[in-house]
Amino acid sequence: MNKVLKGLKWFILHIEEVIACIALSIMLCVIFFNVIMRYIFRNPLNWSDELSMICLAYVTFVGGAAAYKKNLHFGIDIILDKLPEKARMGIRIITNFVFIILFGYTCYLGWVLTKGAVKKFNYSGWSYKIMDFALPLGFLSMCIYAVRFFIMAFTDPKAYKHRYEQTYEEENVDNELIKTSEEMFRKAEAIDADEGERRNEK
Repeated sequence: MNKVLKGLKWFILHIEEVIACIALSIMLCVIFFNVIMRYIFRNPLNWSDELSMICLAYVTFVGGAAAYKKNLHFGIDIILDKLPEKARMGIRIITNFVFIILFGYTCYLGWVLTKGAVKKFNYSGWSYKIMDFALPLGFLSMCIYAVRFFIMAFTDPKAYKHRYEQTYEEENVDNELIKTSEEMFRKAEAIDADEGERRNEK
């Protein structure tokens, strides 16, 4: 029973990743299979492009929600880095509040789009609602996480800070790797130079 509950908990916490991975797997399999059908058997699957479009929509919007949850979206924070810690966190809280409004409104617009969709795909006959539903689903997830992170900023400031400062730690690790690789290249160049001098002396 505990394993079932743990599995269910894991599934709920990683629902965005699961949906995005399933959609990506289906898209890759369908495209690969269609290439074989087209160039080997000369009998392409007309509906494969439509299914790929649907899967791409879920990978984009639901996968984007998964990336937002883990703070993996790219950001330009040159100015933000130069501010004091309190000012930096204050701006992030304000930005988080703006995200709640933005994500919520986009989710609403996406639901209106999905609900009013009447167009169908040419070959499969599937409704565009299947593809359009990825938009409100992804932004609903992002809106929920934005609310959660906004509340976290006041209830657990340390966890909120760690969510964003972790990115800086990863950047520092990257800088250390770059410096290490540069030192290795310099040593390799020095060794090559020494060998070249020895050859010239001979």
